[in-house]
Amino acid sequence: MFSKLDTIHMRVKDLKKSIQWYIEVLEFEQIFHSGNYVVFQIGQGDTTLTIQEGEVRRSSVKPILFSDALEETRLKLVEKEVKVGEIQEDGEVTFFEFWDLDGNGFEACQYITF
Repeated sequence: MFSKLDTIHMRVKDLKKSIQWYIEVLEFEQIFHSGNYVVFQIGQGDTTLTIQEGEVRRSSVKPILFSDALEETRLKLVEKEVKVGEIQEDGEVTFFEFWDLDGNGFEACQYITF
């Protein structure tokens, strides 16, 4: 029925400010700007992130981003004054949570190799 997950859509309070934050802090690549919303490419993945100005609401949906260097990624976000949680372990995965300017939640993960 479906061939892929196309995009994850999030609302932000201030589109211009958020665009700058996602590019400078998370190093996402802006690939489309309609004037009302912006689409970002994240690394080499196929699924994009779309942000649009509007009412920010709490959601149980949380994008999970993969990192080959989880501890370094977390430290880099801390240096950029991003609100981040502690690194946790769940079986064969380590992860931490972090939040954007509007409190939209993300997770960063890395597989544990033995």
